[in-house]
Amino acid sequence: MQKKRGRTKKNFLDYIFFILLAFGLVWTFTLWTTAKAPARKSAAASSAKNISQKITDKQDKAKKKSSDKKAHSSSSANSVSSISSSNSQASKANLKKYALGTTLSSDQPYTDYSYLKSQNIRFVYFRSTTGNSSFDNLFLTSIKSAKDAGLSVGSMTIYDPSITAYSAYLYFVRKVGKKVGNLPIAVYVTDDSITDDNSITNLLGLLQDLKEYYPNNSVIVRCDKTVYDEVHAKLASLNLKYWLIENNLDGLGSENQFVQYNANGKVGSGMRSFRLPLSVFDGSKADLKKLSEGIEK
Repeated sequence: MQKKRGRTKKNFLDYIFFILLAFGLVWTFTLWTTAKAPARKSAAASSAKNISQKITDKQDKAKKKSSDKKAHSSSSANSVSSISSSNSQASKANLKKYALGTTLSSDQPYTDYSYLKSQNIRFVYFRSTTGNSSFDNLFLTSIKSAKDAGLSVGSMTIYDPSITAYSAYLYFVRKVGKKVGNLPIAVYVTDDSITDDNSITNLLGLLQDLKEYYPNNSVIVRCDKTVYDEVHAKLASLNLKYWLIENNLDGLGSENQFVQYNANGKVGSGMRSFRLPLSVFDGSKADLKKLSEGIEK
């Protein structure tokens, strides 16, 4: 009996020992984990810091690249602006070599022709007829007044492909007669009036009739580059000159006797300034005067 009690006591002590041992292991593991946590946290913080730094570096590089791009863009813009300014100045300088002029009609009337001349305008074209049914009621008085003011003057008819060349020709002769001025007669061909080969053939007939009836004046075609490219080859037999409608002076020379370089150019200054379509004659003021005097003989 006593032996049995001693064995039971020993088993109890072993049980307590194992409990304490387990508790000690758990406590040791807890302390070890707690000690490691700050290190992991520090590592994580360090990693986050590195990532943040990389992002910042990338942002700095992006900002620098954007700044460089803006600087380059600004430099390019300044270069373009400088070139445009240079071209504008060059154009103004070139204009001094030529005789300047404009076009007028009852839709855009102007009567102070002496003032036009004082502003370096040397010729004026007036719209006379359109097709075989429209005559500008200011034409006859305007062309006379402008000529009396010392300007070279011309008549402009607008081509209408819906009527025959002969009927347009007869209408022009009946309404304008010999009062066509002292410049070549201009036939204005809009870009919507050339639709097919028949419209070009009809135009050729009108130009031939006008050339034969007004041999001293001759005839020019007023049109833009698109129309010029369409009709030029088929009108080549007439040996025509052209009045090219552009926004620059590049078309001067060759077959272009006149060039419209500004559809809304400024004439005059201050309170007396106004806007008109401006053209140049491919020659000096003396050349224009010589042409006008030759037509009047």
